[in-house]
Amino acid sequence: MKKIILLSFILFLSFISNSYSEDLFKTLTSTYLDNKELNSQREKTKAVDETLIQSYSIFKPSISGSYSQNDILNEGQRAPDGSSLSDSNFQTEKKSIKIEQKILQGIPKSLAARTNVNIARQELKAVEQNVLLKAVDAYASILAAEKKLKITEDNLNLSDKQVELDKSRYERGAIKLSDLAQSESSLAGAQAKFIRAQNDLLVNEQNFINIVGYKPDELNKINNLNLKLPQNIDEALKLASENNPDLLIAELKLKKSDYLLKDALEVFAPKASVSFEVSENSDVSSTINERDQSQFEAKVEIPIYSGGKNYSFYNEKRALKTSSELDFQDAKNTTKKNATNIWSEYQLKKSELALANSQVKAAEIAYEGIVQEYESGARDTLDVLSSRSLLLEASLNLADVEKEEILSRFKLLQVTGNLTASYLGLEAKINNPEDYLKKNWIRHIF
Repeated sequence: MKKIILLSFILFLSFISNSYSEDLFKTLTSTYLDNKELNSQREKTKAVDETLIQSYSIFKPSISGSYSQNDILNEGQRAPDGSSLSDSNFQTEKKSIKIEQKILQGIPKSLAARTNVNIARQELKAVEQNVLLKAVDAYASILAAEKKLKITEDNLNLSDKQVELDKSRYERGAIKLSDLAQSESSLAGAQAKFIRAQNDLLVNEQNFINIVGYKPDELNKINNLNLKLPQNIDEALKLASENNPDLLIAELKLKKSDYLLKDALEVFAPKASVSFEVSENSDVSSTINERDQSQFEAKVEIPIYSGGKNYSFYNEKRALKTSSELDFQDAKNTTKKNATNIWSEYQLKKSELALANSQVKAAEIAYEGIVQEYESGARDTLDVLSSRSLLLEASLNLADVEKEEILSRFKLLQVTGNLTASYLGLEAKINNPEDYLKKNWIRHIF
C-alpha cells in the first residue's frame, strides 16, 4: 500500500513538473500570438487592404450634396436713360445633389493596388518567419547558456579541488611551487569563465523576454524535432523558388511596376465622365422666386500640354519597371545562393554535431585516465590541467554546435518559405489576412 501511495505521489509530482515546463513549440506559439513586431506587421497589412478598397472607389459613382446661401446687395444702379434706380437686395439659397461617374479610368491603378495587397501578404510572411527564427534562436541560446553555465561551474569546482589537493601535496614536498601556481592560475581562469557564462545567460534571458514576451522558466531540451525538411539540394532549391517570400515579393513588385507603367499612359488619354445634378434655388431673380433644376452633363477632357509633366511621369515609371526587372533577377540569384548555402550549412552542422560528441567522449576518457595516472604519480599537474582544458573546450564547443545544428534546420525551413505557424502545426488560431477583407466585403460594393 505504501509503495502504491509513493508511486502515485511521484507521478503527481511528474505531472506538475511537466505542466509548468515549456517546450520549443509552446514558445513558438506564444511568440506567434504575442510578438509585437509580428502584430505590428499584421496591422500594416490591414492598412494596405484599405488602399485596395480606396482604389476601387473610382469605379463607383460619387455622390455629393451642397448647400449655399448668398446675400447680394446692388447699389448705385442706373437706368438706360441715366435715372437712378433704388438699391436692391437678394438673399439666394441653393440646395443640390450631384452624382458623378468616371468612365474607364483607374483600371491599372486598381490592379497595382491588388498586387500591393499580395506584396503585403508576403511581407507579413517574411516577418513571421524572421520572428519565429528569432524565437528558436532565443530558446536554443538559453539551453546552450544553461549548459555552459553548468560546464563552467563543474570546471570551477574541479579547479578548486585541484588547488586544495596541490596545496596539500606541496606541503608534503610531492610537487613544486610552480605546479601549485599553475593550479591557482587555472582556478582564476575557471572563475572568469564561470562569471562570463553567468552574464551570457542573463543576456540571453533578456533577449528571450524581448522576443517571446516573458521570462524563460524550465525550458525542455529540444529532442525529436519532427520537421518536414527537404531531402536533397534539388528539393530545397525547388521549394525556395516557389515559396521564398523575398523572391515572391520581388516578382510581385515587378508585376506592380508594369501596372503602374500602364497607369502612367492614362495621363495622355482622354478622360470621360458623366454627372447628374438636381438643385433647388430660392430668390433666383426679381422675377423668379423659386426654381427646381436638373442638369445632366457628359464631359471629355483631352490633355494637350502639361509643361512636360506627363512625359516625365511616364519616363519615371518606365525606369522603375526596369529597376524592378533587375531586382527580380537579383532576387532569384540571391535566393538560389542562400538556399544552397543554408543546405550546405545544414549538412555541415549535422557532421559537426557527430564529431563534437565524439570529441567530448574522447576528451572525457583521456581526462579520467590522466587523473588516475596523476594520482599514482605518473603524471604532473600540467598534464591534468591541459587535459581538463581540452575537455572544457570540447564540452563548450558541443553546446554551441548543438544550438547551431538546431538553428540550421529552421533556417532551411525559412529559406524554403515554410517557417510558418501553419506549416509547423502550432496550436494557435492561424492569422489569415484574407479574413479582414472578407469581413469588409460590403465595403467593396458601397
